Amino acid sequence: MALQHLLDSLNDAQRHAATIPPRHALVLAGAGSGKTRTIIARAAYLIWSGVPAERMLILTFTRRAASEIVERVRGVLGEHADQLRASTFHTWCMSLLRRAPHTFDAEGVSVIDHDDQLALFRLVRSTRPNDTLLPQAAQLASLYSYARNTGQTLTAAIERQADELLSVKHEIGAVMRAYEARKAECRYIDYDDVLVRVAAAMAHSPAIRDWVAQFYDHILVDEMQDTNPLQWQLLHPLQRLVTLFCVGDDAQSIYGFRGADFRNVHQFGERVPGSITLRLEQNYRATQEILDLANWLLAASPLRYDRRLVAMRGPGVRPRVHTFSNEFEEGRWIAEDCAQRHQEGVAWREHMILVRSSSIARPIEVALLDRGIPYRFIGGTRLFESAHMRDLLSPLRIVANPRDELAWMRFLTLWPGIGDVHAARIIARIGPIAASAEGVMAIAAGELPADAHEVLRRVHRLQELVPQAIASAAAALEPVLEARYRNNDWERRRQDFPMVEELARRYTSLLGFIEEYLLNPIYESAVDRLGVEDAVTVITIHSAKGTECRICYVAGVSPGNYPSTRSVDNPDEVEEERRVLYVAFTRAQDELIVTRRVRSQWARRGRQNDPAERYLLNDLPRALVDEVVHDGAPPPPAAPKALPPDAPAGPSFRFGITLD
Repeated sequence: MALQHLLDSLNDAQRHAATIPPRHALVLAGAGSGKTRTIIARAAYLIWSGVPAERMLILTFTRRAASEIVERVRGVLGEHADQLRASTFHTWCMSLLRRAPHTFDAEGVSVIDHDDQLALFRLVRSTRPNDTLLPQAAQLASLYSYARNTGQTLTAAIERQADELLSVKHEIGAVMRAYEARKAECRYIDYDDVLVRVAAAMAHSPAIRDWVAQFYDHILVDEMQDTNPLQWQLLHPLQRLVTLFCVGDDAQSIYGFRGADFRNVHQFGERVPGSITLRLEQNYRATQEILDLANWLLAASPLRYDRRLVAMRGPGVRPRVHTFSNEFEEGRWIAEDCAQRHQEGVAWREHMILVRSSSIARPIEVALLDRGIPYRFIGGTRLFESAHMRDLLSPLRIVANPRDELAWMRFLTLWPGIGDVHAARIIARIGPIAASAEGVMAIAAGELPADAHEVLRRVHRLQELVPQAIASAAAALEPVLEARYRNNDWERRRQDFPMVEELARRYTSLLGFIEEYLLNPIYESAVDRLGVEDAVTVITIHSAKGTECRICYVAGVSPGNYPSTRSVDNPDEVEEERRVLYVAFTRAQDELIVTRRVRSQWARRGRQNDPAERYLLNDLPRALVDEVVHDGAPPPPAAPKALPPDAPAGPSFRFGITLD
């Protein structure tokens, strides 16, 4: 029998979880422990035990995961599972709204998707006075959604997401109220409204709660650690009427910036009285030495995760920690190590480089590009695809090829007073004399603002000194770019400019540099377009859950990054960054290589609020890793650990947003 074969293939802990008698249960599924097989086995076992498939609801975070679980259960049970349904939280709640629209005040409403929401925010934003002070529509929508999913006020959301916007919080609040008014006027509901309406209705009406619960005997939740407070408000009212079976790992809860609350798992036993907690700790991915480092990282936390992963593959090689003096040395070493392994017969695709953000990846991208190593970048904006980088390179492209109309359009519209129409007219006049850069310089002197002409003049003068040309263009463009990206992460963006200078050091002509890296770059779209399957993966850790690779480099594990200087005074954020690092470590199958760079952070240790005092790898036992300190990098000292965080009060939810 297929079900018995599935159960026999499970280990004892998985089988116990899949076959427990009906009761509320949390399955703490450690990294690589087979959580998906367990939830599939649980669903199949319940149906085989007599639970009608249509009386079971499986909640996941993606349609793909929902489809996979259903198909695999049907593969075990055949027609017995024909009525089984799995869905995302949004799809589930939307089905309830459509089933009883009058109950949720959803009669005659239209659901707007994310693009429609952005368009509506752009519309209401454009009607505000001094809208140049406001963040763009995408950031407004993100703040709005975060506040609603966490039950926080707008002020609290801004403090958590973008504290540089606190000075304009009242203006932001006015835009959001205008957005809500326009939604109500047009009978629109956005994705968050779909969840909020169901949660609010069940919270305020026992009759509606009972009506929802009547459809289900069991609710199974996958990736429970990624649920946010709003999603918990959907589950909480049903626990007295429906049996919950939740699978997750609080140690892999890393989406707090999106609103996920790891306490939905960490405090499950308190929130669901009478529940049982089961643990899956047998890891099928990594070797024990890798897991020993991951286990130590969790054990060093003031929180009690209370688990220890055991490698079913047995022993392997110890993780290595490489310390460098700066990010360029770090990036070059990673690229060289990948290249050396490739020469020894290791495929590119067996290398994965994990970073916490695009900015940490930049020096590594520079080194990979410089070595001609094919790579995919997953989860971030690639170096030459980012808007500010295209802005910076537009004058270089013009000097290298005066006929480059796209570069002209981008460059001209950077300057105040020049819109698309005005820029097109200038380009039309430049066209007939675009054969020579000298001719372009002459007309530019009369057509362009003085500052714009000065940028082109500098690049033209330095065109055979490519790094200097880039540095000069960056300095000249900084005021206009700072104004353009003032509310869009300008400080991080400006840090990319030295990376391009570094990449350009071996070029003596703008045209050669541009042809190599702009017209024929090696990044994900180019790799895919050429049908290349063998490429190094560069991936943000937040995109890496569920992935694994033979050789993993975890880059930028430095003081000031883990935890970041921004989060060092917030114990909750410090602990989330510990979990981010834990997820990164547990992606490795055979080899884990940790790299970090040291500038002056450790030299300043002992000062108040110094990030190095909270560095997550302080007190790292030497027996767990092999350490290599490269030339010029001082060895790391030890430091005390962080204090445990206080548990926050639970959130409350409203239809709209509140500004305190």
